[in-house]
Amino acid sequence: MNTTEKKLHLIKETQYYSDFNLVGELIIKAKKAKPDSEPVNKMYQCWQSIGLYVHSLIVEKEHIETIISQYRADKLRAVTRARIADAKVAKLEKEIKKLKTKIELGL
Repeated sequence: MNTTEKKLHLIKETQYYSDFNLVGELIIKAKKAKPDSEPVNKMYQCWQSIGLYVHSLIVEKEHIETIISQYRADKLRAVTRARIADAKVAKLEKEIKKLKTKIELGL
């Protein structure tokens, strides 16, 4: 995720939490005004459930991004090691070729 995407995500997340808190405050006021109201109590339970669900999605997305980042770093390390190994193999093959030539010439 690039910087622009991170900023956009942060703005969206902030807007969600702002809206969620506003709705929550209104539901809590309604619950205090009518503590025995079944529709208000159901609304309160749904609000809590939505909050927990969205929070779990946000946490899961963060974990996935961390895992992907680790995979990318591992891949880059493997590619770097492979390039170094290829360079060493090429150098050793040249040395072998020189040694074979010396052996053939009897040096």
